Amino acid sequence: MVAARKADPAKAADWKRVLIIVLCALTLASTLFLIQLNAVDRKTDEALSLTGLDFLTGNTPGKSAGVPHPMMIAAIIFAAWGVATALFKPDKFFYSIISAIFLIVAVFMFRFDVTYQAKGEFGLDKDALSFAFGWTLALVLAILNLAVVIWRKSERTLVLRRQELDRIYASANIPGGYKVPSTGAIIRRDFSKHWPVYLMVLPALVFYVLWCYGPMYGILIAFNDYKAKGGILGSAWVGFQWYRDFFRSAYAWRTIRNTLFISFYNLLFGFPAPIILALMLNEMRSIKFKRVVQTITYMPYFISLVVMCGILTDFCSTTGLFAAIQRLFGNDNPVNLLGDAKYFRSVYVGSEIWQRLGWDSIIYLSALAGIDQEQYEAATIDGAGKFKQVLHVTLPGILPTISILLILRIGALMGVGYEKIILLYNGLTYETADVVSTYVYRKGIVDANFSFSTAVNLFNSIINFLLVVFANKMSAILTENSLW
Repeated sequence: MVAARKADPAKAADWKRVLIIVLCALTLASTLFLIQLNAVDRKTDEALSLTGLDFLTGNTPGKSAGVPHPMMIAAIIFAAWGVATALFKPDKFFYSIISAIFLIVAVFMFRFDVTYQAKGEFGLDKDALSFAFGWTLALVLAILNLAVVIWRKSERTLVLRRQELDRIYASANIPGGYKVPSTGAIIRRDFSKHWPVYLMVLPALVFYVLWCYGPMYGILIAFNDYKAKGGILGSAWVGFQWYRDFFRSAYAWRTIRNTLFISFYNLLFGFPAPIILALMLNEMRSIKFKRVVQTITYMPYFISLVVMCGILTDFCSTTGLFAAIQRLFGNDNPVNLLGDAKYFRSVYVGSEIWQRLGWDSIIYLSALAGIDQEQYEAATIDGAGKFKQVLHVTLPGILPTISILLILRIGALMGVGYEKIILLYNGLTYETADVVSTYVYRKGIVDANFSFSTAVNLFNSIINFLLVVFANKMSAILTENSLW
């Protein structure tokens, strides 16, 4: 009884939870209150000793005076996250490990930024800048925190595995001297049996490594002043300079606002449209008419984007289709819809729905085809009409499909493509048409500022990633359907 109680994973190593909390608190305290660096003011030659609290409150010289350092804010968030996870979610090791890793990254990136931005951003003499014991202690404590989290996870995993094996051995006829194979032995045995399958997977694996993960090495130029002559690692490091330049520019709020507005309108009106079309097509009894409707709604998707934008430009001009409709309703001075900023979002979202409506409905039609017809028969016997059948049979039947596609759409809220907007917008519509991707295109391709555009695009990608994680979590809570 005593041995079993000691092996109980629910009570094992509680002291490690306390240690994690203490390490998070000490990391935060050393980051904020101990001296992080000793430096000299570049203008006044005054000796300075700055703590993390000085960077958090913006009590620094230079252009960053009065502005909190983002990595100090991140350190507070991830330290608090680690403490909260250890207190209230002790079994959520994934969150504990992520918070510990991000805490290490926040402390390290703080030093990295100050090192390469001391002269221009913080007004410090880089030659007279030395990092104090506070930064080293904070980094060591953060790494110890991660080690304790991993140690605690491995111990609890071993306890659970041992208990599971004991249950298996107690109920199975296992020969004496049997040894549990290691993970490596299992992989080798499986490879020897199924090596043709592994060889089939190899080309796809090589493709992703070379073309998807390999180019991620180029993300480094988001933190340096990239010059082709020096290469990625040979160019001068600048810390978070490009991020600061972006958020201080007049374009940051405009591009983020336009991106969110266009994506939100597209989600609000464009996401339910194919669902409604699929429901309508599913109720059609005339197969011939149904095929005609499907063909007509599919056709715009196969039109080249350049041709589509040319059609829209002609339709929206003062001599086009929409101008003729305006004259039909008594407007003798029709408006060029693509020449007025207030109409651009409506034209863009409307054309997106028109182009993708039929194609996006295919997956919902496939999901509708998989619903058991006996459910409709049972609903009819219970007296449910067509509308009630849609509410209580059809929609619940395709809800998993809707949930997954909604997660993917939310994850692309900040990912409005630049191709179509570049083909449609002009100087008159920048106020409502200029999005993050078009701004990145102009800075990176037109102005050849590769580092700046990479930094802004990296920020955009991180926001999209966080949106996917958030949407997936909310979908799992509300509909019990999720990507993972």
